[in-house]
Amino acid sequence: MATRASHLVASVRDSFWFLPGVCVALSIVLAESVVLLDRLVPVPDWANGVILEVGADGSRGLLTAIAGSMLGAAATMFSITIAVLALTSSNYGPRLVRNFMADRGNQFVLGGLVSIALYALLVVRHVRIVTDGEVPFVPHLAVNLAVALLVGGIGLLVYFIHHIATDIQVSTLSSKVRRELIELINEQFPPDADADADEGAVAPADTDADTDADTGRQWFESPGVAVVSKRDGYVGSVAIDELVSAARKRNLRVDVVIQPGTYVVTGDPLALISGAEGGHPADDARRELEKAVTGAISIDDQRTPYQDLEHLVRQLIDLAVRALSPGTNDPFTAINALDDLSAALSHGIARPDAAPILLDDDGVVRVRVVRRRVVELTVDALDVVKPYAVGHTVVVCRALLLVQRVTARAAQPHDRVSLMAAADRLVDAHNANAPSEFEVQRVLDARAACVAPRALQ
Repeated sequence: MATRASHLVASVRDSFWFLPGVCVALSIVLAESVVLLDRLVPVPDWANGVILEVGADGSRGLLTAIAGSMLGAAATMFSITIAVLALTSSNYGPRLVRNFMADRGNQFVLGGLVSIALYALLVVRHVRIVTDGEVPFVPHLAVNLAVALLVGGIGLLVYFIHHIATDIQVSTLSSKVRRELIELINEQFPPDADADADEGAVAPADTDADTDADTGRQWFESPGVAVVSKRDGYVGSVAIDELVSAARKRNLRVDVVIQPGTYVVTGDPLALISGAEGGHPADDARRELEKAVTGAISIDDQRTPYQDLEHLVRQLIDLAVRALSPGTNDPFTAINALDDLSAALSHGIARPDAAPILLDDDGVVRVRVVRRRVVELTVDALDVVKPYAVGHTVVVCRALLLVQRVTARAAQPHDRVSLMAAADRLVDAHNANAPSEFEVQRVLDARAACVAPRALQ
C-alpha cells in the first residue's frame, strides 16, 4: 500500500538537486574532518614519500586550480545536460525529460564535480603562511586528498560523456520506461489474489453471487458527503492505507472517485464519505475524515509515475507517435516503443485485477478506489497510436503482435474480446488507407495470429 510519505520521498529522491545536495554536505564534513586530522596527527616519517608537501603558496595555488577546473567541468556538464533535455523534449516528448532529471548517474556527476570544487575551497581557507603573530599551517593530507579527488572528477566527466551518449539512445529511453512500468505493475497488481486478501482487500467478483464484495458495492451506492479539491492539478498519489486507517478510526467509509493521473479543478469531488451503515455521517467525524482524505490525496502541477500507470504507458505511446510524425518518419523507433510496451502489458495482463474494496483489520469494508485495468490501458494505447500507424504497415503488424502477446496471457474472456475489437479497428483503419494488396494481406495475417490458443478453448 502506498503512503503519502513514500510519494514525497520518491519525488525528493528523483529531484535533480537532492543527490548533489547530499554530496555537497558530505564534502563539507570531509574537508573539515581531514583538516582536523591534519592538525591533530602530524605526517609520519614513513609517509613523506607518499604525501607530497608543496608548501603554503603551492598548496593555495593547487587548491585554487582544482576548484576552478572542477567548477568549469560542472558548468560544461550542466550545459550538456540542458542541451540533451532540449533535444529530448523536442524529439521524444516532454514527458521523457523527467527520466534525465531523475537519472542517478547525472545527479551523482553534478554533485561530485561541485563537491570537489567546494572541498578545495574549504581546504584552501585553512592554509596559513608565515606572518606576524600567526602560526604557519598547511594541511598536507587534505591537499593530497584534493589531488586524488581531482583525478576522480576527471573520471566522472569521462563517465558522464559516455553515460549521456547512451541515455539519449531510443532503446535506452524506451527500456527505462518499460522497467519502471513493470515495477509499478508489480506494486499495484500482486502476483496472486491471496496477496490482496492478506492486505485486507476484497478481490473483484466475476459473478453475481451474494459475497462480501457485493455487499460492499451495494453499500457504496448510497449517497455520501463529497470531499472536494482545494486546488487545481493532477492527482499524484492516493495513500490508500492512510484512508483505511482514518475511516476505521471514525467508523466511516470512503469512496474515492478519482485516481492517480486525474486532473481536478478546485471544487471537484475527490471522495464521498458516508456513515457506517451507509447513512449520513456525524458532522464532527465527517470533518475530521475530510481533513484526512485531503491529506492522503496529493495534487501536483504535473503527472508523476509513482502510482500513475497510464502516464508511463503514454510515455511509450508518445515516443511511438512522435516517431511516426511526417517530420520524423521513423517507424523503427515506433516499433521499439511498441515492443517495450508489449513486454510490460503482457506482464501485467496475467496478474489478477487489483481489489477495488479495501477492508480494515476487523474485516469491515472501509474504502473503495478506482483502478485502471491493464486491458483498458492496452486498448487505449492501440486507439491512440492507430491514426499515426495506419500509413506504416510494419508498425501496424507490430501493434498486432502486441495484441497477440497480451491476448495470449489474458485470463478473462471479456478482456480478449476487447483486445480483438481494438485489433479490428486498427486493421480496418489500415485497410481503408488504400495500401497495396500485399500490405492488406500482411496485416490480415497478423490479425489472424492474434487469436491466441487460449481464446480458442
